[in-house]
Amino acid sequence: MAVKPKFYPILPRTKRSYASYDKAGPTSVPFKYRRIKSATWTTKATGLTVPYLSDDATVTMGTSSKGGTKNPGWRILIAKGGDATSGYSREIHHYVPIQYSVTTESVGYSSRGYGVVHGGGIIAPKDFSGLREIAIGRLRNSLNGYIGNAQLAAPLAESREIFRLARSINSLGLDAVKAALAIKKTGGKSAAKLFANVWLGFGFGINPMLKDIEKAANSILDYTTRQDRRVRVVGTASLEFQTGTKDPPVETVAYALGMGSTNSCRHVQGVQIVAGIDLQMRTAASYSVADHLGLKISDIPSTLWELTPYSWVVDYYATVSPWLDDMFYTLPGVCKYVSQAEKYQSDTYNAPYFVPSPGFTWSGGGSPGRYRYMSFTRVKLGTVLPSRSVRIKSVDEIANHGITKLLNLASVLAGRRGPKL
Repeated sequence: MAVKPKFYPILPRTKRSYASYDKAGPTSVPFKYRRIKSATWTTKATGLTVPYLSDDATVTMGTSSKGGTKNPGWRILIAKGGDATSGYSREIHHYVPIQYSVTTESVGYSSRGYGVVHGGGIIAPKDFSGLREIAIGRLRNSLNGYIGNAQLAAPLAESREIFRLARSINSLGLDAVKAALAIKKTGGKSAAKLFANVWLGFGFGINPMLKDIEKAANSILDYTTRQDRRVRVVGTASLEFQTGTKDPPVETVAYALGMGSTNSCRHVQGVQIVAGIDLQMRTAASYSVADHLGLKISDIPSTLWELTPYSWVVDYYATVSPWLDDMFYTLPGVCKYVSQAEKYQSDTYNAPYFVPSPGFTWSGGGSPGRYRYMSFTRVKLGTVLPSRSVRIKSVDEIANHGITKLLNLASVLAGRRGPKL
C-alpha cells in the first residue's frame, strides 16, 4: 500500500481525453490530453527551494475518426426487403491519465513533485481471418435451421454396416468376459482394447446412427411443411485475451525519482456477418426432395470425403469438410444482401511504480491511468453467401472438445496395437 504523501497540491483541472463528433458527415478529431509535471528541490542546510521541473503542454496522441455513407431511408428499404447495408467505420480513443504526488528525501536534500502523465495503451488485435471463418460456419448453420435440410448420402452409403454394428454390440458381453480373464496375462492391455472397441463403436456407430435417424425424420417433416419466406441470418464469433507490458522508470517526476508503469490490457475482438435471404423452397421448381435430403450430384464430393478412412482425423486439424460443403452448396432462394462487421476493443490499465536513486527515499503515490480504444468497420459483401476456405485450425479450435478427440485417437491406437481377444 502506498505511503500517504506529506502534501496534496491542487492540480489544475484536466478533462478526460475523448473525442466528440458532429452528427453530420465524416469526422476526424485529434485525440489529446494535457500533460503536467511540476517539482521543486530544497537544500536542507539553507532552506532554499528552487524549481526543478515545470511542464504544462497539450499532447496529441492520435486521431479519433468516423466515416461512412448516410442512408436516410434505410428503414423503408428494410421493410420492403431491400438492401440497406452501407459502409461504416469508427475509431475512438479514451484516456484517463496517471496522476501522482510524491516526495523524495536524502541527508541534505528533499524534493516534491506532482503531475499528470500518460502511460499509453496496448493496441494489438489478432488476425480476424479465423473468426471470420467461424462466423461464416455459424451463419450457414443458422440458415440450415430455417431450411431444415439434412445430409443423408453418407449415412445411406454406410447403412450396409448396420448388421455388422449390431453383431459387434451383441458380442460386447462375451468380449468383456474374455478381456477380464486375460487381464493378468496381458497386463491390462486386453481391457484397454475392449474400452477402445466400445468407445469407437459408440462414437462412430451407435451415436451417429441415432442422430442420422432423428435428422432424417425431422428433415422429411420440414420438407412437407416448407414455405417460402424471407429470413435474416446472423453468424458471429468473438475472441478475448489478455496481454501486459512493463515500462521502465524513465519518467522523472521529482529529484532522484523515476516513474514507470505496469500495463495490463484486456482485448476483445469479434466478427459478425449478416445476410438477408428470400427462401423459395415451395415455389422453386428446381428444389426437390433430393436437394432437401442431400442426395443430389453436387453432394458426392462431401460424401466421398466423409467415407474416406480417417478423414475425421484430418478434420480435427483442418477445415476440409466445411470447405467442400460450401463449395458445392446451392442456395434454395435469392440472397438479397450480405454485410460483415469487425470490432476490436482494448482496455489498458497503467499502474505507476516509482524507483528512487541510491541514497534517497520516497513517499507518496499515484492513481492508475486507463486507456480505452475501439475500432469498428462494416463493409458490404454483395449478394453471394461467403464460403469457408481450407486452412489449418487455430489452437483454440483444435482444443474444442479436446477430451473427446484425444479419446478417439487413443482408442484407434489401442485397437490397432492391443492383443487379440
